[in-house]
Amino acid sequence: MATYQVTDTDFETTLATAERPVLLDVWAPWCGPCKMVGPAIERLAARQPERFQVAMANMETFEQTASNLEIRSTPTLVLFKGGEEIARRTGALMESQIAKWLDQYI
Repeated sequence: MATYQVTDTDFETTLATAERPVLLDVWAPWCGPCKMVGPAIERLAARQPERFQVAMANMETFEQTASNLEIRSTPTLVLFKGGEEIARRTGALMESQIAKWLDQYI
């Protein structure tokens, strides 16, 4: 499974070099719902590693990029394909909801 921790410094490189769609999970250590969403995403990615890669971004080290992407709350999931944003969801989602959402786009 390809899960990357990204920051303001390396996010653009991660997108530019991605061979599969990138699911960005913007989270914060103090965010309760984030502690549910992150592991659910990792389980989904582990079951189908060829389908997408995961980029985990701690809001505290991702502030500038989050601002550029107009992300104002956590958790926020943003799906990129070919370096371009194709979908976004904000708020807590169950694993089955995330899977269904991903099925619409990849």
